[in-house]
Amino acid sequence: MDKPTIFISHITEEKEISIALKEFIEKKFLKTIDVFVSSHEESIKLGDDWLNNIKKSMKDCKLTIVICSPISISRPWINFEAGAGWVKDIPVIPFCHSGLTPGKLPVPINSFQGGQLNNQSDLKKLFSRIAEIINITAPDADDKDFFNAVTTFETQIKSGLLAKDTTFIYNLLYRQIELLKYSIYSSTLELEAANKIDLQTSLIADHKFTFNDTYNMYNISLLMIYSHKKVFQVYNDSVHQLVDNIKFVLTYNNINIAPKIRELLNTMLFSIVKVDDWFDQVNLMDKQTDNSFREMSIKMIKEEPLPPTRKASNLINSFIDYYESLLFYQAWLSEYETEMNSILKN
Repeated sequence: MDKPTIFISHITEEKEISIALKEFIEKKFLKTIDVFVSSHEESIKLGDDWLNNIKKSMKDCKLTIVICSPISISRPWINFEAGAGWVKDIPVIPFCHSGLTPGKLPVPINSFQGGQLNNQSDLKKLFSRIAEIINITAPDADDKDFFNAVTTFETQIKSGLLAKDTTFIYNLLYRQIELLKYSIYSSTLELEAANKIDLQTSLIADHKFTFNDTYNMYNISLLMIYSHKKVFQVYNDSVHQLVDNIKFVLTYNNINIAPKIRELLNTMLFSIVKVDDWFDQVNLMDKQTDNSFREMSIKMIKEEPLPPTRKASNLINSFIDYYESLLFYQAWLSEYETEMNSILKN
């Protein structure tokens, strides 16, 4: 008499965890059932017709388990096999891992009652369902080795996803990050000196400047994309553009963000006032047809005793705000690059 078959639907990258579940179920049910995993060497042997073997197992199975992760739910094969179980009118049970939960499953898989692979209570419910199908008493769902294997596998998956998604964030924000670095260098160095800096290899944390250096903010940008704009205007634009892209990242649900990176992105998001506070005042003064206003402010910046002191004059306070914002974003960039490198180089 043929033993009942349980079908485990999975993607190739999750072969290891699917085989661990197969062995766990067969061990607990004392091999009174067959568990079909297409990646397992015993499920499909050399010379077998792979697709027909899967088709036969799906046709004969009494229950389908769908292994779901942030990776697998984007693959059409998973939905196809889950749909086949639904058409057969047999139980289809999604089991989630690596940060995915049943509540986050997409249509149509979210129409099935699911569980977590690392949750003993959910595995107990699965065992009860299997036992009900084959008319036996459900075994216990306790197995330290299996849950350790799930934890290890989840760590590997999450690390891979984190590196992939961190690369996505890095590439998305790259241009604005480089512009922000350019703005800090160009605000505090003569343009010729700023132009010699390699933005890709330079360490922004090593750049030293004082309030007296910030008069360079009035220089005309040498960037073709910002021709005829002053450095302080490029600075303001780059922060706003960076914040806009960060808003997209933080509202995009299907992305893994390292806790420290998320913290830094949120910090940047709420830092916009640091450029808005001084920009209107400086920009208004720069638009004066009489250049003496700008010349006066440059002289004021160059001659201000260090550290700069806020005075009754709103003008000097705006320049101090500018200087302090440069220090803030320099420190932010240093942390951001350190965190990015720690993830992407591993």
